[in-house]
Amino acid sequence: MKKVLLLIGLVALVLWANNHKNELAVWFNSDHFYRPIFESDFDVFCTGSSAHAELKPSYDVRHGFFLTFPCDGMRSERYDHLDGSIRYSFHSQGIELESRTIALPAYPMKGLSSNGICDIALFTFDLPFRGHEEVTLDVVIESPIMKLAPHQDIRCKVSPAYWPM
Repeated sequence: MKKVLLLIGLVALVLWANNHKNELAVWFNSDHFYRPIFESDFDVFCTGSSAHAELKPSYDVRHGFFLTFPCDGMRSERYDHLDGSIRYSFHSQGIELESRTIALPAYPMKGLSSNGICDIALFTFDLPFRGHEEVTLDVVIESPIMKLAPHQDIRCKVSPAYWPM
């Protein structure tokens, strides 16, 4: 009886781990897991400014489109209720898969790295995107994000939308 219960427990643990492998990757993967698959300069103060990214994921996990910039701290309220809006679209082999114009989230995911770089997630998505291994992401500033005006050297990146614990 004990062997049967042990076997059932082991099978349940294996099934749970298989269904939660992306979350487990956050805890057990190296720094390579967090490495961006795209980075570029991005002028968030200029309407029409754009970023064009060819995305081929290293991991099948939820990714985010982040703004990154040097900062001295991450006071929560400083980056809440950002003004501005963006339009993003995903394409694969010349076919538009999704296109949206969005206002920035009222309370975006935020993070501060040990080297003084702030990350703000504007939106998240799964890669591979709807079964397409390689997609192109285009992001355009529809209206400027002036609340970030005190910051210089603003960049954008696409990386897994997880932070190490």
